Amino acid sequence: MTENMQVTAFDLCSWFSAERMRRYEESALDPVALYVWNTRMSKAYLEDIAHVEVMLRNFISTRLASDCGREDWFDQTDHFGFDYEFCKAVERVKRRIRYAGHSITPDRVIAGLSLDSWRFLLVRKLEPTVWKALRDRTNGGMPYYKSRRRKEFETHIVQLLDMRNRCSHQEPLIQPDADAEREYLDFQWENLLWVARVIDPKAADWIRSQSRVPTLRKLRPVHSASDLANLPKAEFMMPGPERDRLVGLILDGTKIATAALLLDYVECADPLPRTGNRSVLVNSDDHGVAVLATTDVAVIRLADVTDQHAIDEGEGDTTAAEWRRTHEMFWDSDEYRAEFRDPSFPLDDDTLVVLEHFTVTQRL
Repeated sequence: MTENMQVTAFDLCSWFSAERMRRYEESALDPVALYVWNTRMSKAYLEDIAHVEVMLRNFISTRLASDCGREDWFDQTDHFGFDYEFCKAVERVKRRIRYAGHSITPDRVIAGLSLDSWRFLLVRKLEPTVWKALRDRTNGGMPYYKSRRRKEFETHIVQLLDMRNRCSHQEPLIQPDADAEREYLDFQWENLLWVARVIDPKAADWIRSQSRVPTLRKLRPVHSASDLANLPKAEFMMPGPERDRLVGLILDGTKIATAALLLDYVECADPLPRTGNRSVLVNSDDHGVAVLATTDVAVIRLADVTDQHAIDEGEGDTTAAEWRRTHEMFWDSDEYRAEFRDPSFPLDDDTLVVLEHFTVTQRL
């Protein structure tokens, strides 16, 4: 398969079923791009949920082991009053460990219990034993969860479990309209961070900093033709062969970056691009051919442009020196300078340039 091989919604329906694809066909101009985006979003959420799940099990396990004085706390049914379902889950994990040829250790059992099992330790029936042990300061307590309300904590874990299952089973995260979808994804994001935060705020901050979720959310394919019409145009060079050449480089993934003088934005009083901004890439006929999303923006000195940026612009330059020569030829041209109020502006090492990286989120 080549990078620019075209796959249609019909192809996806035949591979994954028309029923599964119906929601995507109803929710975007490009259902294929939306399906890919949904899959990537699911995996990004699962990464974060996995961190929170491990935190949760270590948090619970440490406190229950301290409370009963045993590393195999999961076998201390008389002490905690575990119900049949939890005990059965423990036995299933032990069978898998034996089948794999390993000895049964507390670490292996704890690692083998699913989020479903941990969730069932938080039910009201176990409030006098398990929840009391979690709250007990002599066991470590819950120093970052001031209210220490079992029901509230359980509700957040149930919501985390529901999201984990939805993502794991490749169910749609998309919603019927843009506002509902934004609220749903915001809620799920804040919920998993809430759980992490009440266990350890530093861990929650780390998960947030490492997460792919915020960036991917900004790459969501547009919902409708009206959304598309409201996006600004992305115009590369003047209409003609050079613009169409650059459009081709963008569409095949060769060109993923561009650059402009900061003075360009100042002269036109235009805002600088921001990560997540979207625009419609147009060809020489002024037809939209793709939606672009800005993935990174930097304002730096001309002398600080790197070889990698030169390569990312995809126009044949392989070093910053080559890139600078070709760009300065354009920026120094009479035609370009004539557009400025003061065409004699300096162009030297300290001239500020705006470097923008982008990606194609969908073809039109």
